[in-house]
Amino acid sequence: MYSVSSGGCHSRHPLEYSMYRPNGLPHYLLLIVKCPALFRIGREEVRTGHSCAMLIRPNVPYQYRSIRGEYTDDWLHFDCDEPDFPEKTGLLFHRPIPVGSAVEFTLYIQQIMWEKNYASPEFRGKNIDMLMRVLVNNLIQAVQRKDNPAPYNPYVARLQNLRLSMQSQPYKGFTAREMAESLEISPSYFQHLYKEFFGIPFKTDLINIRLDYARGLILNTDLKLERVAQLCGYNSEIHFYRQFREKTGMTPREYLAKAKGR
Repeated sequence: MYSVSSGGCHSRHPLEYSMYRPNGLPHYLLLIVKCPALFRIGREEVRTGHSCAMLIRPNVPYQYRSIRGEYTDDWLHFDCDEPDFPEKTGLLFHRPIPVGSAVEFTLYIQQIMWEKNYASPEFRGKNIDMLMRVLVNNLIQAVQRKDNPAPYNPYVARLQNLRLSMQSQPYKGFTAREMAESLEISPSYFQHLYKEFFGIPFKTDLINIRLDYARGLILNTDLKLERVAQLCGYNSEIHFYRQFREKTGMTPREYLAKAKGR
């Protein structure tokens, strides 16, 4: 189980600032470094760029400072009582791990510290443990990306946000042209990027998202099928029925009857 002793976000220090711990810490240290920095860990020097994670083992001497400008980071002091941590995770210690955007890690650390300081004692430990596991899993993915780097794509975050919008608002009339305009690229390039990134054509993915949502509405609500079609972005009930049957092999009514064992 993971536990956290302290942490913080958006820590800022002037250029002359230097952190020096000749005996290290009695627990693990995670830093999300947001500036070029120079680390000395044990006898080795390591440089980081923007948006890098650094993991330092307990009782290891370390020192770090900004290379230029102010030093900025998020930080977390934590422990894990699982005997095979960290070997089981495959995490990198004392090496910079590029994390792309540091925003998601900042959000994890903020939520962890909120739970530590404000959650009820009944749930505090479990919530921190679950959030730490999500954070560590994302660090592992960052290590895997480091070992098998993909070409840089400036549209990744925006494509992710667009797909999340499709999932949370399937009733909207999403089109490839409108999506492409929001990214300021051509519709054909948008569709190429979408398939390359998600492994599925945009139109097929949109249909799947809408029909998955429709199945949930059919099974869990008493809404009329006409209303279900509208909430899933269909202006035509006939078009909804056709795509639903192509996807499931059944009409919406047949799907509901089968689910209820009729």
